[in-house]
Amino acid sequence: MKTLRGVNLGGWLVLERWMTPSLFEGTDARDEYEFMRTSGAIKKVREHRRTFITEADFAWLHKHGINAVRVPVGYWIIDGDEPFCSGITRLDWAVRMAEKYDIALLICLHAAPGSQNGNDHSGRAGRARWYDDPLYRRRTIDVLATLAARYRTKPSVWGIELLNEPLAKFWQPTLRAFYQQAYHAITRAGRPGLEVVFSDAYTPRLLSGVLGGSRDFPVVMDHHWYHFFIPGWLQAKLPLEWYFRYLAHKRALLERLSRAQPIIIGEWNGVIGGEKLNQYPPQEHAAIVDEHIRRQLAAFSTCRGWFYWSYKHEHGGVFDFRDMVEHERIVL
Repeated sequence: MKTLRGVNLGGWLVLERWMTPSLFEGTDARDEYEFMRTSGAIKKVREHRRTFITEADFAWLHKHGINAVRVPVGYWIIDGDEPFCSGITRLDWAVRMAEKYDIALLICLHAAPGSQNGNDHSGRAGRARWYDDPLYRRRTIDVLATLAARYRTKPSVWGIELLNEPLAKFWQPTLRAFYQQAYHAITRAGRPGLEVVFSDAYTPRLLSGVLGGSRDFPVVMDHHWYHFFIPGWLQAKLPLEWYFRYLAHKRALLERLSRAQPIIIGEWNGVIGGEKLNQYPPQEHAAIVDEHIRRQLAAFSTCRGWFYWSYKHEHGGVFDFRDMVEHERIVL
């Protein structure tokens, strides 16, 4: 069983303003929902989907040893939903490219009806209404089952992720029930061997083992590994060596969690918060970030695989995997 060495195709089929600011120029839209209500949005989005990720990108990934991609999609991917527009032809194309270049493709439902987390990358920023209405959850399951059925004959589709970064908190029972229902819907619709991935919702100890899985439809837990979410005041107090010791602690935790099911690091990168980095001379910043990346990769050794966030960013830098590789700051 090969280790997945992957990237996220972020900012492509689900828009994020901070990743592609030029697309949002001339608007005050915070997210895809608001952007799609601006003049000429449908034409702009279709052109963006056609040009942001091309066959040349899949060829580059294959050449550089990347064997997996995680593709964020919204619930509107198949049929569209006012004001969103369908993107299924581009997802079909990505599946064909993955097959051509021997790349495993993980479809991740990043944006659910009503929003599962209230973040801009859920399609609509604001309140997480997904938990309020069982019809939202039923519709989410229908989308997942439809995707599983659509790609039933496509072995390049390695897996389907049920939901990206849902809020958990006191909604744990609702989320657990949804995971169970969605899993069974996929097993009825999908291809045996399809991996079913679920987010730990930043509560890995609580959700590890929530899905038992089966030989035909194994389950994988997705953990997202970001250090820049540590509060700024705390970053300023913690010594840099703490970050690196923390990686060893996280590695031991992931090893324990892997006894219940395999783990992927669905999102990670080399970013360290400015509150910490700015304590060091600017000429040292790149070396610190690069060491952070190397130590993270070592810590992932017990996992099924990892996916860098993201493959591409409009302005390059640490969020841009390709830029980091081409500047020899990530060496695989």
